[in-house]
Amino acid sequence: MKRISMLLIAVMVLSTVAASANPFSDVPFSHWAYDAVNKLAAKGILQGYPDGTYKGKQTVTRYALAMVTAKMVANVEQMLESGIGTNLVTKSDLQTLEKLTVEFADELALLGVKVTALEDDMQVVKEDVSMLKRDVDGIKDYMAKGGMEKVKLSGDMLVRHTNLTHRNDGLLGTSWVGNNDNSRTESQIRFKFKANIDENITAVARWHVFTKAAEGNPAANPGLMAGGFGSAGIGGLTMSDDTIDLAYLHIKDMFRFGGDFTFGRNFYTHGHALLLNDYVDAIRFYKRSGDVDVVFQVLYDRHQGKVYDNATGVDFRDIWNLNLGTKYRDHDLYLGIYAQDDPTLAINMTNNMNPLVAPGNTNLFGIVLGNDATVIGTTLQQTKDSRYDVEFGSKGPIGNNGHWDYDLGFVYTGYEIDVLANAATPYIQPELEGWMGHVAVKWDSKKEWAAKLAYTFADDESVGAIALDNDQRYQDGIETPYEDISRGNNYFRNGLMNMGVLKLQAEFRPRNTKHYFRIAGDLIDELDDNVSNDLAKYANGDTTAALYAADAKGANSAYDRWNNFMTAEGEAAVFTFEYRYQLAENTRIRLGYTNFEMTGDAQTLTTTQKKIEAGGGLYGDYDYSMLWTEIYSQF
Repeated sequence: MKRISMLLIAVMVLSTVAASANPFSDVPFSHWAYDAVNKLAAKGILQGYPDGTYKGKQTVTRYALAMVTAKMVANVEQMLESGIGTNLVTKSDLQTLEKLTVEFADELALLGVKVTALEDDMQVVKEDVSMLKRDVDGIKDYMAKGGMEKVKLSGDMLVRHTNLTHRNDGLLGTSWVGNNDNSRTESQIRFKFKANIDENITAVARWHVFTKAAEGNPAANPGLMAGGFGSAGIGGLTMSDDTIDLAYLHIKDMFRFGGDFTFGRNFYTHGHALLLNDYVDAIRFYKRSGDVDVVFQVLYDRHQGKVYDNATGVDFRDIWNLNLGTKYRDHDLYLGIYAQDDPTLAINMTNNMNPLVAPGNTNLFGIVLGNDATVIGTTLQQTKDSRYDVEFGSKGPIGNNGHWDYDLGFVYTGYEIDVLANAATPYIQPELEGWMGHVAVKWDSKKEWAAKLAYTFADDESVGAIALDNDQRYQDGIETPYEDISRGNNYFRNGLMNMGVLKLQAEFRPRNTKHYFRIAGDLIDELDDNVSNDLAKYANGDTTAALYAADAKGANSAYDRWNNFMTAEGEAAVFTFEYRYQLAENTRIRLGYTNFEMTGDAQTLTTTQKKIEAGGGLYGDYDYSMLWTEIYSQF
């Protein structure tokens, strides 16, 4: 039995040793111990007899077994030290081997074999091998991504044609007379350069030869695009060609404690893209800690304004961000915290309530638009402006049948500003505490059909997203709550304010074909008619402590229009149809149609004003239909 035990141990420990030709004539291929004997012989543990036989049935002496055990111990130690046997030798194997050494202690002592610290040695070797495996995995990943090439060139090209026809297009006597450049063809071609400096350092840059217009802009006014933190906001896209949208350096395991650093401009999104889904300049640190993904980053927000935001110029207000993500069973959980001082939100939001009015003109609240805080002839000095956001949510399966999933995401925003009107006027301190959220239930047949019912909202004290780019689906970006309702308009470039969107979507994905169909309907409604938003009071002209305290409301004032459309009753219905055809492995054609119809009122009925239906262009609001086609190819 001892001979059999030794052979079984040999099979477990030396299973990776290549067997040579049959060294013993009396051990046939069909024998149950052939592999074990062959591998032991190949390793030099068993040498057999001079006549080339093994004599396995012959009685073995204790000293002979001690010799085999000694060679076994030496072999295992050598394998562990080299790292070969770390994954092959188990604790149970070592315990069995230790029992053998105890049994043959006297004989092994004569041979000078010591094995009492074998398990401790294995643990040390395991730690060393674990680090080695991590390095090997990194090298494999480096090689898989073209590590042998110092610089790798790739790119993509987009050609898109849009035709937008709005309700008053071509109507004489209106500002919309003519086609207003509503039909537009745009191109985009980008070259991406990836330099593998070594297995841990990668540099990436992407150059736009031609740059498409930023999504979210109406065709008649393509120059407006801003993030929520400033008029030139983080990730604010431009119409100019010859731009760079990716420019970053990625460093793996920069310090001994591990973790990856990214320096520069990259595309970042988080959670359900309620706050961030854009190209941003950042210093980013990522590390996996146990079961938690940890991201700490500083986003660089550039905007107009100086220390008190009462003069033109370019300034920077860093956004500090901590993101945590983990998996519980089959559910993905996430938490994000954002904080920024002096984001100049109040000035941008009150001065640009109607985005179609150019700076220097008077908006519909009687506020003279500009880059400073000039409000109704009074210069306000902004001495404090701070914002923080807490974002959390989860997504995962519902039940065990594999057909149902859910999405949950919520954002709590706190915002505060201190403004001094003049020496005789005390501080005005608008404060906001708002919520936005996204709830979705999805069904997938796992064959051809899928459907989704979702609701996204932001209350009247929500100040919108940090930075959004609502045109990423052409390159397989994540599906955001805003993309369908923002196509062809500028209303939702910062997400939602005082509005809710109910969405119903169906997808048809025929199997083994190159076709894809999607139909979506969005119903948009204002949440509160009588808002409590302090910035609405500020925009309404309550610029002194007395007016502010009196809460002087008026018909069709900022209180009535505190929503994305700036109409008295912000309501709309949006229909979207999309078809995709995979022309080749790297080339796709998309065809789509969007119909946007406002169903609320632009202004309410008063003693001097008539009730006017929204969608006719009174305050930049209009109903429209948009046909869009595009071809996108990667190389």
